[in-house]
Amino acid sequence: MKTWRLMHDVYDVQHEEEFCGRWKGLVMHLGGLCWGLEYGGAEPGYRALAKLIEKNPWKDQPYPPEPGIPAFRGAITVAVLKDLNDPERLISGVDRWARSAWLAYAELQPTAREWIKMAGLRETGPRP
Repeated sequence: MKTWRLMHDVYDVQHEEEFCGRWKGLVMHLGGLCWGLEYGGAEPGYRALAKLIEKNPWKDQPYPPEPGIPAFRGAITVAVLKDLNDPERLISGVDRWARSAWLAYAELQPTAREWIKMAGLRETGPRP
C-alpha cells in the first residue's frame, strides 16, 4: 500500500497544476510525500492529513505558499518505472522517483513538515 500511495503523491506533485493547484491538493500530496518518505507512511497518517484538509485552515491564504511551486519538479519521472517488472525493482524505482521530486520541492519541505505537525502527527503516527 505504501508504494502505491507514494506513486500517487509523487505523480500529483510533479503535475501540480493538474492534480493539486490549490491548498487541499498540495497539502494532501506534498504532505503525503513528506509523510511517506520521512515518517514511514503509515496509513493513519494519511487519514490525519485528510482530516486536516477538511478543516481547511488555509482558506484565507493565497495559493501557492511562498516561495511558490518549483518549475523543475524532479529529474526522475514516472517513465523510469515502465520496465520495472520485478516488485523489488518497482519499489526501489518508486522510492528514487519520490525522493527526486521531494528534493525538487526542497524550499517547501519545512511547510510540508508543518502540515504534518498540524495534522497532529509525530514520527510514529497520529497522536492518541
